[in-house]
Parts: sequence; C-alpha cells; structure tokens
Amino acid sequence: MLELDDLRVHIGGHEIVHIEHLSLEPGSRLGLVGESGSGKTMTAKAVAGLLPDEARVSGSVRFNGRELLAMNDRQMSEVRGRKIGFVFQDPARSLNPMMRVGRQVSEAIRVHSELPRAAVARKVVALLEQVQLPDPPTLMRRYPHQLSGGQQQRVMIAAAIAADPEFLIADEPTTALDVTVQEEILRLLISLSEQRGMGVLFVSHDLGVIRFVCDRVAVIYGGAVVETGRTEDVIAAPRHRYTAALLAANPGMPRDDNFRAFIGQRLHTIPGSVPPVGTFPSGCRFRNRCVAASEACTAMPGVLDAGDGHRYSCWNPVEGL
Repeated sequence: MLELDDLRVHIGGHEIVHIEHLSLEPGSRLGLVGESGSGKTMTAKAVAGLLPDEARVSGSVRFNGRELLAMNDRQMSEVRGRKIGFVFQDPARSLNPMMRVGRQVSEAIRVHSELPRAAVARKVVALLEQVQLPDPPTLMRRYPHQLSGGQQQRVMIAAAIAADPEFLIADEPTTALDVTVQEEILRLLISLSEQRGMGVLFVSHDLGVIRFVCDRVAVIYGGAVVETGRTEDVIAAPRHRYTAALLAANPGMPRDDNFRAFIGQRLHTIPGSVPPVGTFPSGCRFRNRCVAASEACTAMPGVLDAGDGHRYSCWNPVEGL
C-alpha cells in the first residue's frame, strides 16, 4: 500500500528526514516512534503532502503504486481525504471554531462525492455514531468549543474517515487526553482499521501505545529509521541501543508485565536530549547519547537483519535479550 524509498526532507539547508526504506501493507498498522524532534511528524506530513512551503522533498513515496511526490497540489488534494485521511494531534487547534461540527465532518464528503444534501447529512450522523459520539443529530449542530477534548478528537477521526479512505495517518492523536479517554480513542482506531480494512500510520512517542495499536513499528531518531519489525519482536528483543533506551525509560513497559517491579525503583532516563536541527553527530546520530558508543559509531552503520523482517542499524547492538 505505502512504500517510502530514499525519502529526504530538507528545511533551511538541513536534512530533517532521511528514510531509506519503509513500507506498510493494506489493512496493517505501522507505528512511528521516537522522542520529540526525531522526525516522526515530518515523515508523516511528507507522505500526506502537508509540509511547509520551504521544505524540499526528494526520493519516492508510492501509494498503491502511484508516486505522490510527482503530484501537483490539485492532484494531491484529490488523494487526501478520498484515499488518505489525516488525524492531527490537537483537535482544538485543527477544528474550525467558527464552523459547526456537522459541516466540518461533511466537508470531505461534499468535496469528494456528488451525494445530495440529505444523503450527506445521513452519512454524517452515521459517522458520528461510528466514532461512538452520543446523540449525533444534536451534536452535529454544535461548535467544537462545546465539546470535550475526547469528543473533539472523535470528530477529527470522523472527518478523516468521511470519504472512506484506504489509509489513515494519526499523528499523536491522544497526546492531550486523559488516560481513560486515550484508551477509548485507541480502541476506536483499532476497530475502524479492522472493520474497514484500513491501513494506519500511527505516530507516537510512547512505545506502550504503539504496542497496543500497531502490528509493526519503526523506531526513528534523527530523521532516520534505526530499527523496524513486528512490534512484539522489537519490544521483546530490541537490537538498537536507542530502542532499548526508550523501553527502559517507559515505566509502562516492564518486560515481564510485573508492574510491582517498579515500586521504589529509580526511573531510567536517556542521557542528554535530542540535538537541535543541524547539530546531530556524523555517523550514528545517537552516538553522543549512547552508553555503548565506540569509534566505529563515527561511521554510519549498515542495516542488519535479526530475522522475520526485524532490521536494525547499530555497530554495538543489544545482545542476549
């Protein structure tokens, strides 16, 4: 369904993203995970053609065999909504505060179909029911500020799937929500993916969330994929030092699911922070924060295969897990 090859994004003379290869099969859910500043959102927006005007993009992004990077704005706007839906991380900022909910959900339907007004209204009600919102006929007449954060996010999802896309990009869709509402939204996305056979590219900084939602995961640091594979394989036996560090720093990811093991224990942290754009070290971009860095890390590591599609790029991989 989706294939990225040698995808590069440059802004202000700096390379923000370089994805050598990444793919997603129809109906599957792929997670992009990494710290803030790792390049996850830039990668997702490059796929959807939503990068800022100053960004320069090269390489290949193929969707169902069509090269998206070769499309002009008009062609890409036809793909967005009809074929690719996008759920933004902050619905309060993404929804139009001056437009009623029903009109915002119906926009993609009106743009990408010729349904009569009554049929559009019926479909909006059905969509709001599908995302489990109460009393859709009443809610569709409300404005975003009259809804809770969880309801706003459900409206965003309804709008994203309104034109029945084959593929959905969800960019940290539960960041601003409390834990209970987060779980509801995540279960909703899984259910919609399974019911519609819809592929999902799910962006998150949380490996626990990725484990809950996604079949496969791609760990990103410095705009590059450092490890990828089936989610359970990567979590059970991480090879790249960055993946292992993310797992150790996540209190919700005990290896044996024994949460009592964390009581009284010191929370692990990753040394340092993600460098500003243009200041990543040469070679392995994680080497200035890595506890196992060596002289070899000054050169870019190749891609190694751990089996069953589990691949990683590290000179000093984690062993014995």
